[in-house]
Amino acid sequence: QKKHIEFPFEIQDTLQAYDLRVAIRQSNDYPFYNLYFNCRVLDAQQGIMKKGFAEAMLYDPKSGKPKGGGVGDMYSHSYTIFKGLKFRRPGKYHVELEQYMRTDTLTGVVSIGASLVPSPH
Repeated sequence: QKKHIEFPFEIQDTLQAYDLRVAIRQSNDYPFYNLYFNCRVLDAQQGIMKKGFAEAMLYDPKSGKPKGGGVGDMYSHSYTIFKGLKFRRPGKYHVELEQYMRTDTLTGVVSIGASLVPSPH
């Protein structure tokens, strides 16, 4: 909880709109049915371009069945957090993720990633 995860990226095409996706892999050791997190897109001067609070539903809250695709006790999830992001200037940016589960270490979260993909027209 004390350490934010950062993903740097560079933008060349300022005419293209992008969607920001977050991918999460977790095992059955994860003790909650969901995962709350903050997501921010920052420019090179650390200015916040876009921010949001998100909830990833990893298990069905009623049945307890895992959501997402998986093999064995590992499950993968992908969420679109922001749609149609536009960048005014080419250059360096980064995505910052911060878990918001009120516990310092999240047992069972195997990996987390972020990707920027062109928005469909």
